[in-house]
Amino acid sequence: MNKNTIIAMALAIGAAPLSQASSFNLATHAKDAFKLFDAKRDHAENPWLQEFSIKMRGQYQWGYLDPAGGSDRVKGNRNDNNEWRRFRLGAQAKVLDNFTLKGVWNIGGLDARNKFSNGMWNRSRTEGTLDELTISTKTKSASFTLGKHKPAYMAEYRTSSAKIMTMERSVLVNQLKAEKLYGLSASNADSKAEWGWNAGLWLNGQRDTSWLEPSFNSDDSATLGLSVSRATGKDSRLRLDYMHSFHKDGKVNEGSEYAGPGAEDVFALSWETKQGKLNFMAEALAGLNVYDGQNGAQNVFGLVAMPSYRFSPHWEGVVRYQLASGSNAVKGDSRYYTTNSTYSGTSDLLQGLYLGANYYVCPENPNMLKLMLGAEYFNSEGKDAKGNKGFTGWQFSSAVRFDF
Repeated sequence: MNKNTIIAMALAIGAAPLSQASSFNLATHAKDAFKLFDAKRDHAENPWLQEFSIKMRGQYQWGYLDPAGGSDRVKGNRNDNNEWRRFRLGAQAKVLDNFTLKGVWNIGGLDARNKFSNGMWNRSRTEGTLDELTISTKTKSASFTLGKHKPAYMAEYRTSSAKIMTMERSVLVNQLKAEKLYGLSASNADSKAEWGWNAGLWLNGQRDTSWLEPSFNSDDSATLGLSVSRATGKDSRLRLDYMHSFHKDGKVNEGSEYAGPGAEDVFALSWETKQGKLNFMAEALAGLNVYDGQNGAQNVFGLVAMPSYRFSPHWEGVVRYQLASGSNAVKGDSRYYTTNSTYSGTSDLLQGLYLGANYYVCPENPNMLKLMLGAEYFNSEGKDAKGNKGFTGWQFSSAVRFDF
């Protein structure tokens, strides 16, 4: 295991006693420390600025592969990889009593994954890019967000990266999701209302070589998102999501990246429920006319089922089953098993079973600082002229995540 990983985990474990000390509450202290100004707390109320906070989110992780077929299925005899999966820094302000301004950047220059090219492994570096830049407001009936933000469709993608309980989202969600884009979205103001809705329109263009980005062209076009949901109990909700991209496949200008959904039309039907210490999510997914697919790739379909159980204030266990199917159309994640393995990045059918455990250092604010351990077995089916398509075998991973 990489030295930086061990140090990060040691610091997180060492913070646990502090979080429980009677005279010191780590979660409360961190919340106050990162909120530099609170008009009510600081007895300095004014009509212009109500709050100002620093935002910071990070994740350092390590992964190890045990592919079917042994060492001859690993690139350059390297089975493990480690990286700063994400590190973001920014600020958020509440102004004029009704508006929230937010700007967050991905910090560049940190250790990213080792990459194998020309027979050698080389360490890459993270890039500095704009992650979010928004202004939002809320009325009695609706909430509105303008700027660069996430088209939050599909259950796992709708969940913040700070709150997801698995190391990575499922394969098909990562394939079909849209990146954070510039656009306007609106939703019902009461998230617990019997009926809920969400609608948005985003531009698909993404970054070129500049920090502030973006680069747009007419062929990137736009993405439309729609969602409707209904409460099925006190802590249960059924939701139908739809995205349509007007992007023309294969016509992106050189130097820019298409960032919209992975298919022309994306459908997702999900159900999420909570009963005491048990959480459960199930989702059916479909992507019609996939982009950037292999020969003959047209549509993908999939299922995800994910129960989790909070055994104690600090410990939670999670299980996830995922399935993705589509002739030449299933694309593997761009993390460890596709960068370290000689297996093809695409398959006709992929199944995965994830077993994980999460340790929350501060149970009163569980996602502020947590340790994650996960093991997932993938089985891919399909053959082409080069042999087996897609990865088959185990991926083991661990991570330290924080969000302030």
